[in-house]
Amino acid sequence: MKKLFTLTLMLVFVTGLFAQKAPTAEEIAATYIENIGGADAWKALKATTMKGTASMQGMEFPISITAAEGDMQYVEVNVQGQKIVQAYDGETAWQIMPFQGITEPTEMPEDQAEQSKEMRFLSEFIDSKERGITLESVEGKEVEGTPTYGVRVTDEKGIDHTYYFDQEYMIPVMMASSVKSGPQKGAVVETYMSDYQEVEGLVVPMFMEVKFNGSTMQKMTFSEVVLNPEIDKAMFSMPKKD
Repeated sequence: MKKLFTLTLMLVFVTGLFAQKAPTAEEIAATYIENIGGADAWKALKATTMKGTASMQGMEFPISITAAEGDMQYVEVNVQGQKIVQAYDGETAWQIMPFQGITEPTEMPEDQAEQSKEMRFLSEFIDSKERGITLESVEGKEVEGTPTYGVRVTDEKGIDHTYYFDQEYMIPVMMASSVKSGPQKGAVVETYMSDYQEVEGLVVPMFMEVKFNGSTMQKMTFSEVVLNPEIDKAMFSMPKKD
């Protein structure tokens, strides 16, 4: 009787292990997209504007990020009355960096433009296969005390990110990628995401922290998110010099 009882416990334990096996990358993607509003709602989105503050080197500055379909992006930070701009129109990444002596719109060097060119307006986890994006389950890890599942995202254009999803809520809490070129080649950039909030049925992170080789480079706290704002898409293109 004792042996039978022990065998029963072992079967229950083994069954539990199989029941708790990690979900596939596709299952994680599907659950995540459903949790943040659903694929149809995200595919209907044309543009977003997020406003808040950016913290760098112990100082805070107003920041505005506008993104639009076509993977376009315009980031503006006001530092002591001077405007810093980093933008991408789907083809050209450019910037204005007055504190570096770049006072006129200028194309970014390729190693700096890399991150802008890899950003996707529509999540890589929506219609991944149809868009030529590969999702691969990788080993998760604890991210600031939170156990996660890992999903590596790659495509033929060179995207290579690993997202770490909170196992309970199935939302990403960190994304890691490596610099592919330039003097910082091989360095790891980590973007931490938290304070997810619902905005008109869609769920977005309102706090982000960017770390470079483990050191915090920037924190962004957003207080306002506008969906489908009225914008002039010319804002994304580098102004022509007179």
